[in-house]
This record gives sequence, C-alpha cells and structure tokens, in this order.
Amino acid sequence: MNVDHRVIALIDMDCFYVQVEQRLQPEFLGKPCGVAQYYTWKGGGLIAVNYEARDFGVKRGMRGEQAKELCPDFHVFHVQEVNGKANLTRYRDASADVFRVLNANYKLVEKASIDEAYIDLTEDIQRLKESPLKLTIDDFPSTHLAGFTTKTNDERIEIVNKWLKDCELDDEKRNYDLVLGAYLVEKIRKKVKEETGFFCSAGIARNKILAKLCCGFNKPRKQTILTHSDIDHVFDNTPVQKIQGLGGKAGDRVMELFKVDNMGQLRKYSLDALQASLGESNGCW
Repeated sequence: MNVDHRVIALIDMDCFYVQVEQRLQPEFLGKPCGVAQYYTWKGGGLIAVNYEARDFGVKRGMRGEQAKELCPDFHVFHVQEVNGKANLTRYRDASADVFRVLNANYKLVEKASIDEAYIDLTEDIQRLKESPLKLTIDDFPSTHLAGFTTKTNDERIEIVNKWLKDCELDDEKRNYDLVLGAYLVEKIRKKVKEETGFFCSAGIARNKILAKLCCGFNKPRKQTILTHSDIDHVFDNTPVQKIQGLGGKAGDRVMELFKVDNMGQLRKYSLDALQASLGESNGCW
C-alpha cells in the first residue's frame, strides 16, 4: 500500500482520568474537576484536569489546594492507593472498555497509551468505496480542517462544506479517502460514547505523526483532518518540539543543528542534509 494513500486516525480520550471518575460519580459531570495523586501535600499533585477547570487557569502539575484558589468550585478526585502506591486499576479497566469498542469495529488498532489509540482505516475505506455514499455536512458534525481557524460553528460548517464539495468535484479524488476516514471516525467516536460514556477527540491524516499533531487542534469532543496540501501552512506554525518524538533532547538537538524553531523551517532541508547530521535512520524519520 502506497503510504500516500493510507489514512490513519488517532483517537484521544478527553481528560480521560477525570471522565473515569465522573462516570463513577455523575453528579460532577459538567463541573470543574481534576484528578490528584497522593494526599500528602497541599491536596496532592494534579495529573488530569478537565476543560471546565482549565477555563479558570487550573493546570496539570498544580497542587489541589492551588487549583481551589483559582476555582473555588473545583472538585478533586484522588487516585486510589494500595500500600502507599497509586492504584490505576479503575483507569486501566475503563481503557479496556474503550479498546473493546475499537477492536470490535476495526482490525488494525494500535494502543498508543492508556487513553490513545491509532487506527489504520485504509482497508476499511477501500471497502467503503465499493458502495459509494452520498455524504453531506450533516455526517460531519464535529469535523474541522487543519489550517483553518473558526470561531463559530457556522464558520466551521461553511469551510468543511466547501471542502467536501471540492473533494467531490476533484476528478483525481486526492482527498476523498480522508473524507471517508473522517466519516468513519465520526461514527466510531459516537459508538465509544454510546457504549462507554466517554467523549474523545481525533486526528485524521496520512500517517501517525500528522494524525497525532492535528488531533490536538480542536479539542475536546472534536476531530480534525490534515490534508497534504495544508501541511506547509500547519508546519509554519508548529514548533519543532510539538512533534511527537521531538519534545525533549532530540528536539533541542534538531533545533540547534539546523537553527530552526518550527517545522516549516526544518522541512526546507533535504533528506540528505538531515541524514548527514542526524544519521540515516533518524534523518529519514
């Protein structure tokens, strides 16, 4: 399979640890909440914070007491402890619930973490093409396009609807696979919510790195498509360290060697130049 024709989705559970706790205590749904590990000092360290709390400036890494100063209504869930150690069983069990849904519907599912999964949709899309669908904007209620900033849902609808029509008119159907991929992801995200109670976001692109990148553009409860033609624009606004695998010392080294800050600048270097400085394997990656 030509990699240019692959369609990869990243499914990312929104504030997963918080959602797990809210499923157990639904009276806290819609309220600013976080999950802290250990009680020992100032309410414990926050390892997860939902979006309602983030609106008040609460962030992961803060102490529970500090979060309450920013948001008096903030509720702290605490990770269970067994013999003084964090017990993550309830989160692992909830993760298994999600993966049961994904694996029941798709053959090529890769677990990236407790709350993230990659799905290779390529073969499913080819089968979908055998019975052509007449898709409309109504089939994409939470879909966004990377590279476009929308402040209202009407703006989102206008942009996505135009893109759908352009894809339909394109004789080469260069992005039609991504259209079908987004359609399938809308459906699987809905199924995850129906069967587990959990919301998730997603990114749809031609490879895992790009799917991971665009997944974060329109969270929570939304999905984003990154087309090949929009990569340059997106990379011009993407710091090197935002790319998976380049967030630490590796990213620092790349930035220092090539005197770059963003991926658009780095993309101007040839493969030979990258391999000469980083080695054959790392440069190709």
